[in-house]
Amino acid sequence: MDIRRLNLSLLLVSILMLFTEMVLIRWLSTESRIFAYVNNLVLLACFLGIGMGAYFAKRTVRLWLTPAALATILVMIQAPLSLKIDGESLHLFRDVPVLLSAFTDSVIWYETTQKAMMWKTLLGMVSVLAIFVTVLISVFPLGQVLGRDLDSHPRTIAAYSLNVFASIVGVWALAAISFFYGPPLFWFVLVVGLYLALLLVQAERSRLDYIAAPVLLVVAVGLLMIPGAGEPPIRTVWSPYQKLDVHPMEHRSLGVQRGYLLNVNEVGYMGLLDLSDSFVTRYPALFTLEDRQYSQYDIPYQFKPDAREVLILGAGAGNDAAGALRHGVERVDAVEIDPGIYAIGREFHPERPYDNPRVHVIIDDARAYLDQTDRSYDVVSVGLLDAHTLSSSYNNTRIDHYVYTEESLRRMRDRLKPDGILTVAFEARRPWIRQRLYDLLERVFGHAPEVLAYRHGQYGFGGTMYVVGRDADEVQSAIAANPQLKQFVTLFGSRMGLQGDSIKPTTDDWPYLYLHTARIPNMHLSIMAILGVMVAGVGRIVVRRTGALDWHFFFLGAAFLLMEFQNISKASLLLGSTWLVNSVIITGILVLVLLANLFVHRYRVENLRWVYAVLLVSLVAIWLVPLSLFNTLSFWPRAILGTAFLNLPVFFGGIIFITSFRKTAAKDQAFGSNLLGAAVGGVMESLSFVVGINALVLLAALFYVLAMVKARR
Repeated sequence: MDIRRLNLSLLLVSILMLFTEMVLIRWLSTESRIFAYVNNLVLLACFLGIGMGAYFAKRTVRLWLTPAALATILVMIQAPLSLKIDGESLHLFRDVPVLLSAFTDSVIWYETTQKAMMWKTLLGMVSVLAIFVTVLISVFPLGQVLGRDLDSHPRTIAAYSLNVFASIVGVWALAAISFFYGPPLFWFVLVVGLYLALLLVQAERSRLDYIAAPVLLVVAVGLLMIPGAGEPPIRTVWSPYQKLDVHPMEHRSLGVQRGYLLNVNEVGYMGLLDLSDSFVTRYPALFTLEDRQYSQYDIPYQFKPDAREVLILGAGAGNDAAGALRHGVERVDAVEIDPGIYAIGREFHPERPYDNPRVHVIIDDARAYLDQTDRSYDVVSVGLLDAHTLSSSYNNTRIDHYVYTEESLRRMRDRLKPDGILTVAFEARRPWIRQRLYDLLERVFGHAPEVLAYRHGQYGFGGTMYVVGRDADEVQSAIAANPQLKQFVTLFGSRMGLQGDSIKPTTDDWPYLYLHTARIPNMHLSIMAILGVMVAGVGRIVVRRTGALDWHFFFLGAAFLLMEFQNISKASLLLGSTWLVNSVIITGILVLVLLANLFVHRYRVENLRWVYAVLLVSLVAIWLVPLSLFNTLSFWPRAILGTAFLNLPVFFGGIIFITSFRKTAAKDQAFGSNLLGAAVGGVMESLSFVVGINALVLLAALFYVLAMVKARR
């Protein structure tokens, strides 16, 4: 293969590989809910598949396996493959994996009602393992092509740089599709197009390679165009975060449409409710104005009737903003992370709150806005912003985790005027979550909050409401001045039954709101068992067929991924957890790898001892220096200096990798070992549940030390 054809092959396979990986992560986390909470499982399956493929680069490449496996995944998820378990109908690959969530030590939304019996957990593991293996197979031949191209390329640094550059292209290809709300069918059509382009530049092609592409296209069109069970939605939006479906919401007995239901990833998420004076008075059989005044969207203004400036975090489709407007608030700053939800609210909410000039919408992460604004508010209201997805495929933190930490609540307190109040609405699925939020608010404000329990009904989706004032007497004074409010608090506050045991507080280093104690939850232990079996099996096959692993590159891969995991988590605190920020962070990491390649190309580093020394010093510095030091800066200095500080080890790690990679003879095996190590690093990331996120830096440093020892030997 001539150099131009080789470069084109390397470019196309790298783009296809990264794009396919991100499509599978995004799509599976939507259609099979367990992957929304452990979507790095798909990432690790891709690492194992690509790494194993690179090891077998010299074997016959069967490219048709990629579209065939992708078509199989589509059939597994979309075809009606249900079975009954204890009278409950569960889809074999969409619902059965959720059996892994049937434990009490962690929470996912709309978890299965099945009890956590051993055989049901095993059934869930088998279902997840089937998906995992099929994902692995889908990228295996791409790993073969990549390993072969890297091994045969005459210019190692240029080849690896092309691979990294193509990864950046893949990241932004999906980002562009997300920006325009492209649906999954478009994703898979693009995968087919990239596959065919790659096929055309391969020296060896079979009839099956050509047949597999239209088969995948037909399966994708056929299955993704079929409407699901039940009433079809009136609007479906694939936002950058999740799948959003809009359905009319009616009161069945009276046949009155009272708004719209918004489903996220096929489950109920929020209602777009008409609670306006005109609608409530029109249907006295459903509503009364007196009860409406104490809905979860109106209650903040019973505690603070003279509120003029309000901040809503997790504004959703507009219920909280509509409640503020009903009480004459002059300015509402509504922060919502998902632009798709905002767009749906603007179009469908019956009270049209987002059309009101008093409402200022900010599309951003709630924590990021708190760090950036210097405004003071009469009311800071945290809506039901509980997340149904992780903030990134590179860590175990959900989008909402950093909103409910001690540091975040302190920022909310600081944004209050001296007589301001904070309200926090949350659907606490476990008593210990309810207790944790209570303890955090009491610690931050120095006095206990009032706690109200709301049931799901025509006035809202229910949950727990915490009300606390910056001044200790503010809330109690409001209750004493309003007999009806006092009666309401007495009636609904008495139902909480808060427990007195101590619950571990959530912090920026340990933000796991949905985890009871500092331990690896049983759901993740089950998944780690699957990964352990797969890693051991892949390692055994590799050692038996191709010889021993290259441990130097194995440890480099484990260290780099651990460093990347904690880096993305910390960068989210500096810049926010939005999809765009995550794309920028990942791009920044890849750009630093390219700069490391350029540095080695120009200066030919021969002695890596000083590089290891600087790398380890920079990791220790990240471990020691608190990230809060950068939060004292304004946004751009914080973004530039903070991310530069966090990414410094990436540059030196890149120098070590490319210098070692340039010298090794078997580049396919070295690259395969690196990716297998990355998969192990991904498994080790779950240790952050026990030791916190910052401690992963020390574990990454340990892996780099092991890599250095192996290199010297």
